[in-house]
Amino acid sequence: MLKGKEVIHFIKERMWLKYSLMIVLFTFLFLFAQKPVTPTRTYCGEYIKVSKIGFVLFCDSYQYIYLTSKPSLLLDSNFVAVRQNRPLYIYTAHLIGLPIKYVVDAIISTDVFKRLGGEKYLYQQSINEKLASSPFLKMYNIDNHKNLVVELLPFYCAFILMNFIILLGSLVLFERLLSAIGIRQFVIHFLSLFIVCSGIVKAFFFSAHEQMFAFFTPISIAYIVFLFLNDKLTQKKLIYISFIMGILCLAYGSFILYFPCLGIAYLVKQKSIRIHFRLIADLFPQAILFILPTFSWIVVCIYFSGHYFNGEVAVFREFVWVIDALSIGISHFFEMSLDFLFRYLNTVLITLTPFLTGIYLINKKIRRSAAPVTSHQLYYQFIRWMFLLFFVFFFVLGYYNFRLTYTCVPMLLILIAMKIQQLLDNNYFDEAKLYKRLKILSVIWIIWSVFKYGPFPFQ
Repeated sequence: MLKGKEVIHFIKERMWLKYSLMIVLFTFLFLFAQKPVTPTRTYCGEYIKVSKIGFVLFCDSYQYIYLTSKPSLLLDSNFVAVRQNRPLYIYTAHLIGLPIKYVVDAIISTDVFKRLGGEKYLYQQSINEKLASSPFLKMYNIDNHKNLVVELLPFYCAFILMNFIILLGSLVLFERLLSAIGIRQFVIHFLSLFIVCSGIVKAFFFSAHEQMFAFFTPISIAYIVFLFLNDKLTQKKLIYISFIMGILCLAYGSFILYFPCLGIAYLVKQKSIRIHFRLIADLFPQAILFILPTFSWIVVCIYFSGHYFNGEVAVFREFVWVIDALSIGISHFFEMSLDFLFRYLNTVLITLTPFLTGIYLINKKIRRSAAPVTSHQLYYQFIRWMFLLFFVFFFVLGYYNFRLTYTCVPMLLILIAMKIQQLLDNNYFDEAKLYKRLKILSVIWIIWSVFKYGPFPFQ
């Protein structure tokens, strides 16, 4: 039988198990957090209270869950599905939800379930009426549905499972990346807290929403580029990866940044900004395969439904606000840009300031100690350019939200990790003292994350 220390060692050696337990622990703790508060007492979602615990159900959840229960609506010509540009996310949740639905249907049809009084919790007219009258579901024909709770619950569970898998994948990739760079294990565990024990997880883990991709997208791109810069990916493998990342664009829009990041990686690797024929020849087939999935889906949508709808562009005017503003006049464009800049910097101030401050303080110590450059200098340069790309991208977006700006955090965590390791390698940090200090900071961050919930920034 394994002893206590052996059990801890066993868990630490298995990343998927270690981070699975961390996700379960922190999402459980978040259930006991106070109800979120905003200055207006409102936010895009609702607080679902169950006895003494509760969680936030983000407002977009209704659409995602209902479309997942009937994914054919994405190609229905009778109306426009708001999430038509996210088919991979919808269809994947549908496939995961089908076996869950089979199990749920089997359980609720048993005599045992009925004798225990389970029906009174599932068949509640008030909940059905609330769902049916939801402004996010009014566009769909739901008059013929007897019980939306029973129909939607399996697919809601599918989204929670997907959130778990995406978050777990983010944490595992994050450790694999930092371990390959040579970062100390205790530093990796400390920085992982800013992913798993974050406001993003707290606000969105129990919602049908894509927000866990805010971690997976930058971390997966950073990991792929690390392999590329260290000659661990052949040109053939890169072509396959570009196609896969193109497919992932059908799940989350920010994956579009993969290809610009890859272009930057090529320039960083050749240590020159000169664009030559060999570079174009390498990137061209990857570019074709990268855009192919999105282009193919647009063609499918137009063929079957007669239209293609991108809600981010059509409703929120993301990116195209530049064209809209310039069509009115150059002065209006500058006025609008300045207004958007202040909105964006507001999210940056609250979201990125702690991490940027950390980088500043570490750099200050490095300058004083004259520590040699990091052993992965090329990759360090790339991450800085990658952060700048993401930073500018989310400004030009034209829709500003703390949860979107937090997508830049994983890159800052990587930079912090490399800077700390640079000081450790050159004995400018006492490793034992640093370990103790990071433990104290970890406890403070966890307590703050669990108990501090207002104002609610992720609306």
